[in-house]
Amino acid sequence: MSEGVMTPALARIKEWLVYALIFLFPVAGVSVRHWFSAIFVLLALISLWDLVRQWGKRPVLLREEKIWLWLCVVFFLSFLVSSWVNGWTQQQNRALGVDVRYLLVVPLYLMLRHYTAAGRCLLAGMMVAAAVLAAQAYYDVEVLRLTRAQGSYSPNLLGPVAALVVVWLLSSWKLCGKLRWLLPPLVLAALWAVVMSGSRGAYIGLLAMLLIWCGLFFKGWLRAPAFIAVLLLPVVAYHSFTSLAERVDVAVSEVNVYFEQLEQGEYESGGSINVRFEMWRAGWMAFKDAPLLGIGPNNYKETVRQYVGVNGLSEQVAQHGQAHSAYVDILMARGLVGFLIFIVLLFYPLYFFMKTRQASPATAIFGVVHIVGFAAFSLTDASPFDKGNFVAIYLLCMSIFLSRHMAAVKQRLV
Repeated sequence: MSEGVMTPALARIKEWLVYALIFLFPVAGVSVRHWFSAIFVLLALISLWDLVRQWGKRPVLLREEKIWLWLCVVFFLSFLVSSWVNGWTQQQNRALGVDVRYLLVVPLYLMLRHYTAAGRCLLAGMMVAAAVLAAQAYYDVEVLRLTRAQGSYSPNLLGPVAALVVVWLLSSWKLCGKLRWLLPPLVLAALWAVVMSGSRGAYIGLLAMLLIWCGLFFKGWLRAPAFIAVLLLPVVAYHSFTSLAERVDVAVSEVNVYFEQLEQGEYESGGSINVRFEMWRAGWMAFKDAPLLGIGPNNYKETVRQYVGVNGLSEQVAQHGQAHSAYVDILMARGLVGFLIFIVLLFYPLYFFMKTRQASPATAIFGVVHIVGFAAFSLTDASPFDKGNFVAIYLLCMSIFLSRHMAAVKQRLV
């Protein structure tokens, strides 16, 4: 790595600092507020320092890397354009602190490409994170007597993070060597944290990631029993954990009630699932009124108030700050332009990982399950691409997974 005028000692300190921050990144994010965001910002600041020192030196990037980085920049620009068109307010000032991460990921990615041990540091941090997640879940449920494990934020962060850790650890089976024996208990620990979170979005994401993981990890006749085992996992969990069974039963009941009410011509009231359907209806109404550039980021609550009562739309939709689906939220906030950029941003790397997985299966699997997880979490929650902690996880881990895979593929092609 070219360090310019930096002394060898300072370069070494910087290298160990970067590796330490990457190791720490997954460890305590659900237990310490702003942990994910703070580490992401620190790494971004270090990368900006690198960018300034090496100004004028053109980085050598492969076409796929350039495309993904440009997509991040253009997605950030869609935030600026939609905000400007709809009138910049204090709401957009708050949202800017999150969306600027899509811009900061450019120097961050350029820096991480040179840190070849970044993937191993992140994996080591994931192993510690599994134990921390289980401890946090135990503390919340058994000591504090909370109905759901939530950590410093909410079950909707703890659950998805635990689900990601489960599949990340499973994906590292071939990379752990002598430490492989640690993986089963750590996977079970993180899996227990997922169950205790009661996050239905985490359940959906975990199942989707496990199915994809089975298809990529197992070969030949082993795939069939692996798929069967994954499909039986929800059944076993349902009959083993009362809290999980109650959450599932409530969800099914709410869906039935909602559609029964719609058949009768009006929506009265209901739980979180019912309200989500109503929020998605409100989002569609808002999109139809501003289809190209949307209503502006963070303008959900102010906008949907005007639709309350239209076609029986419930007033409960205006009691939330987002549409509880990243797809609906981005479609209504940034319009069709921003939504299409988002879809390509999310799924283009998936296409590339799948296309080149034979060149380096061990690195491709991380990128694939990472994207599938975030795509699934986003079905019922806007947070994965709307909240700072989630965006930090998505961008930093994607940067590491993509850069390591690109290096492996490039080495294979040379």
